[in-house]
Amino acid sequence: MKRKLPIIIGFGFVCMSYTTLKLLNDPNCPLSYTGAPKATTPNLGQIRYCNNSGCHQNFALNNAGGSVVATGLPSLNYSSGAIYNFSLKITHAVADKKNWGFAIKAVNAVDNKVVGTFSTTNTNATLKGTTTGNTAELSHSNAAATATANTFSYINLQWTAPTIPTVNEANIKFYIVGNAGDGDGSEVGDYIYTSIVSAALNTLPVSLTAFSVNYTNQNTVNINWQTAQEINTDHFEVETSTNSTDWHKVSNMRAMGNSSIKRSYSFAYKKPTAFNGNLFYRLKIVDLNGSFSYSEIKSLRLTNNGIVIEEPNGQPLQAYGNSIFTIHSNQTKNINIVVLDLNGRLLYKNSTMLATGVNTITIPGNTVAISSGMVFVKFTADGFEKTFKQLIK
Repeated sequence: MKRKLPIIIGFGFVCMSYTTLKLLNDPNCPLSYTGAPKATTPNLGQIRYCNNSGCHQNFALNNAGGSVVATGLPSLNYSSGAIYNFSLKITHAVADKKNWGFAIKAVNAVDNKVVGTFSTTNTNATLKGTTTGNTAELSHSNAAATATANTFSYINLQWTAPTIPTVNEANIKFYIVGNAGDGDGSEVGDYIYTSIVSAALNTLPVSLTAFSVNYTNQNTVNINWQTAQEINTDHFEVETSTNSTDWHKVSNMRAMGNSSIKRSYSFAYKKPTAFNGNLFYRLKIVDLNGSFSYSEIKSLRLTNNGIVIEEPNGQPLQAYGNSIFTIHSNQTKNINIVVLDLNGRLLYKNSTMLATGVNTITIPGNTVAISSGMVFVKFTADGFEKTFKQLIK
């Protein structure tokens, strides 16, 4: 998985794959050295890894306590047409490695033919082989170089499941190899780690006919979906991510359970975004027996060209407590704050300089002790104005 010096002693040493020959000085291991069975002749036992002759054969496979771990691939069930964003983390037991490489291949469990398609926006990852030749895989372009370390991660990798899976694709496997090398230009000191991830085609009796995300302002993202059929469905989980790799749950919504008519669901996700950036959303559909699948991933780009103020903590406003506002700003800017009662009488006034990023502003509760009922907290800045109503308790 890294560049090796050519050796010429009367004959050529080569690395064989079932589609090509590669010389020893090629920086990559040959196709299908991921441990995936040879697709055309799966019963011949021609299963190879990157520690085979001509690649990184110095040590036995999975020696020295390291690992390669995939995060984001379907590890139990996969859904037809779904897009899975994933990353690969290569770890070595000792922090003495400088070069890192990987390869991954997805095949079905019947005749070992390629399943789905890989893609990536990682500039150091590339597609190799062909789907028609059953050699398609994703791997590094050049082994990533780092300072001496014990781990490295390849991110922004993606696998798309087949839109209409065949019978043979009911069960699939991802064969993964990771290389932890010492960067000296030879095979000595290089370790190969492997893992296999298995997934079955999701057969949850849920027909998801629509799934959309949109927003009306910087504070609320509206998530809507519809089902045409539900059988023994337990609940839906709304998950969000800022990088399409690390996900966290923001809502758990009970499903109808059993239904043969169209059902609509919606969730308003109140999460202000202060700066330009993408947000990703997906549904986790969970059956009564704990089985689950994921919807396709939806994304939207939120922009903020000024100030975003979150709903205040401290509502209703305590007469002798404080009300705390969180303000996001995309630049350093002065902001004015006034508190008025129902008659327009000024109860509080202040001015402060916002820093770029997240700011916290506290309205002292004792400033409204002489009032009752409701007050208005007004924020003004150059090109910005927003007023909050607060009850006084």
